[in-house]
Amino acid sequence: MKRRLVFVPILLLTFVWIGCASEELTSAKLYIQQENWEKAEEFLVKALDAEPNNPEIPYMLGDLIYGKRGDWDKMSEMFDRAMSLDPEKPILQGAPVKEYVSNSRQKYWVKQYNAGVKYFNDYRNADGDAKEEFLTKAIGVLNDAVKIDPDEGKSFTLLATCYYQAGDQENARKIAVEGVDRMPEDVQANLTAGQILNNIDDKEGSIPYFRKAIELDPANSSAIRSLAQVYYDLNDVENSIETYEKAIAKESDRKIKADLYFNLGVLYMKVEDFTSAEDNFNLAYDMNPDDVEALVGMAQTFEGAGKWSRAAKYYKELIFIDPDNPNHYKGMARVLLKQGKAEEATHYYQKGKALE
Repeated sequence: MKRRLVFVPILLLTFVWIGCASEELTSAKLYIQQENWEKAEEFLVKALDAEPNNPEIPYMLGDLIYGKRGDWDKMSEMFDRAMSLDPEKPILQGAPVKEYVSNSRQKYWVKQYNAGVKYFNDYRNADGDAKEEFLTKAIGVLNDAVKIDPDEGKSFTLLATCYYQAGDQENARKIAVEGVDRMPEDVQANLTAGQILNNIDDKEGSIPYFRKAIELDPANSSAIRSLAQVYYDLNDVENSIETYEKAIAKESDRKIKADLYFNLGVLYMKVEDFTSAEDNFNLAYDMNPDDVEALVGMAQTFEGAGKWSRAAKYYKELIFIDPDNPNHYKGMARVLLKQGKAEEATHYYQKGKALE
């Protein structure tokens, strides 16, 4: 995940002295102007009792006292109290309570979320003990981000990824699913949930999330590839072939496309469509001629299917490309022996042994 900094406009908090405020609130505002936060908290708490129906007071406590202190539970409690009194009431400079609360939540959320992104990127780039330390910090600040603004789904998506990286599968699943609940129409939230469920071996459970991600972004190659692989793992060959073909049509990266062609070739082998299998293997090799492992896979796939002459074709290609690898000669010896060509098989076997 690339580091993503989020900036939002914040309403400047200044006070307009209107109407008859209680003595406690008047004192609290004076202490706020003096930045005497301890006294400001004391008199704001007293003002809550003096003016229990004034949403301005719990809002200021939430934003200026508990938010600044990082006491997110108390901050949310005060914001909820302000909203329950009257979300539409103009306060301070005249904007409604709900606007002030929303901006304050966003202000603190941005800070915590960006810190989480930074720590996660540090984790990805670190080595040794520092790696675990950065991941622990990322989980901590992202949990704070969730408390600050539970409606911001991006916190859940990144937090779920962090839990998965930490090996906490239970929380990874829980948070990933909650992220989709918060942002049901978000591609990344659905893709992350699908990937996490798939990785913790809930393949059936991952399918609806991958499908939703593709529905939202039909050109999303990652989501299509992931769904195709899930179908393959579940031995749903028909759906897997169909999905791989869609993935190939959407993919532009030649190396990724080569892998897709190779996987499609393996699927066609499963349904014994050897012509289509070979066509896709050849397309894979054409897309990425430097991928010797793919060529090995082709040779071994045809060998495993008992297609000796086709396997021999790829082993010959491997020997030409990588003449110092004894395994290619031994593979060639095996398929020649299966074809009853014992003398030629012995020749290749001995060449392979000499290279060991």
